[in-house]
Amino acid sequence: MMKVEVLAGVAAVIILAWLLLWKPVIGMADNGDFLRIMGTVGLDYTDPSLTYEQKYFGWFIREFAMKGLGLGGYASTSLLPVMIGKLLCLATGRELFDMRAVAVVYGALFVAGAWLLLRFGKGRNMWGNALLGVLFVIMFADIGYSAYYNSLFSEPMAYVAMLLTLGFVLALLRGAQPMGFYLWGFAIAAVLLIGAKVQNAPVGLLLALLGVRLGALRKGGGWRKKAGWLAVVLVAASVAIYVSLPREIKIINQYQTVFYGVLKGSENPAADLRELGLPEKLAVNAGTNYFEPAPIDQHDPVFEREYYPAFSHLKVGLFYLKHPGRFWDKLEVAGEHGMTIRPYYLGSFEQSEGLKAWELSDAFSLWSEFKHRVLPNKLWFILLVFVLYYALLIRRYLDAFRLRDRIRLEVLAGLGLVALFQFVTPVVGDGEADLAKHLFGFNVSFDLMLWFGVMLLLERLPVRGRRGGAVGQRPGRQN
Repeated sequence: MMKVEVLAGVAAVIILAWLLLWKPVIGMADNGDFLRIMGTVGLDYTDPSLTYEQKYFGWFIREFAMKGLGLGGYASTSLLPVMIGKLLCLATGRELFDMRAVAVVYGALFVAGAWLLLRFGKGRNMWGNALLGVLFVIMFADIGYSAYYNSLFSEPMAYVAMLLTLGFVLALLRGAQPMGFYLWGFAIAAVLLIGAKVQNAPVGLLLALLGVRLGALRKGGGWRKKAGWLAVVLVAASVAIYVSLPREIKIINQYQTVFYGVLKGSENPAADLRELGLPEKLAVNAGTNYFEPAPIDQHDPVFEREYYPAFSHLKVGLFYLKHPGRFWDKLEVAGEHGMTIRPYYLGSFEQSEGLKAWELSDAFSLWSEFKHRVLPNKLWFILLVFVLYYALLIRRYLDAFRLRDRIRLEVLAGLGLVALFQFVTPVVGDGEADLAKHLFGFNVSFDLMLWFGVMLLLERLPVRGRRGGAVGQRPGRQN
């Protein structure tokens, strides 16, 4: 009988090919972010006469003209799949860049991550493993996630890298002796995850701590030294991605954080600005985002002289600490978007298909639509899931005796912290702007929490009349 990881991989390949490669090809329209990638990897529009409406939001653009690489530009590991896709197009003699080449790269990484998670995360009960495989395909091959593969967004790199990172960790924890190959795989996947977007910089610090913890899996200074150097590399990657953020993006985030975040809905914007150490005269811009008309234009020199030099995310964090009620209100707004995987304002189809702008595909959307329409889009629901998740982890941790079992549960606890970071960071770092997209990383982590929760519960299923392979079965103290 074929193993569940193989069956799930085959199913994923068929689904992704159907969605992303065959006509009508499904992808994601550009919200303006593509230009960061295009300028760096050397892509341009095939038709210079395209209107704003044709370029952005309404339709997915599949083909681009290819030119030389740009100098400098946007720093992100999401450049790598696009560059590989460009090379694939050139190697096959194509005159135009076809976005499907990028989808092939992301699809291959996704299948690799799925194989690792199912191969090293499954238990010994055949039916439980089958359920895990079916759930994985339904949840993580969903169009809400996979449509990103046919795009130039940074989200798909963060997504597949998260799956690979967790998969390699499970592989390190499964065998009698952790293999150096899996440690290298973890290191590469973690760097890809951290470097995908600046929002993942805090995640890198957690992964660095995990790297140190993995040093306890084998005796001997060599292994511990490798784990220690791995932690150093991950911290360096976190710092590098944070400081490499282009100034124009920092400026946008700094505007959104205050005017479309702290001041949005404020009863006294001038007082809030005064508390933040920012010019009170800018209070008239409260509730505006960077891309819409405002009483004081966002490019007015007053921002460059008085606002940006005085801005600090630390000040914003301290403001919310002093006003927890205001922070709670912002989290509730985020909670309203917390179960939304895909941005519903970005079209799925090419204009040549003859469909209306902003038309969305509902193919293989069972999980994303269930989350969006059935699960409560409320902060209380998110908190309830966190409480149940950690209650399960604590209960299993108290029963765990083997070191590798305890580390695995610590990894899953860290996954919850990643979800927490991904939920809070957009609010503090970008206000209420584009929450449906900025909470993508939270959705990935949240869904993985649910899947791993099911995995832990299924491990308690009996195998041939006895329990086997479950965390907490007290096989005797081992290191």
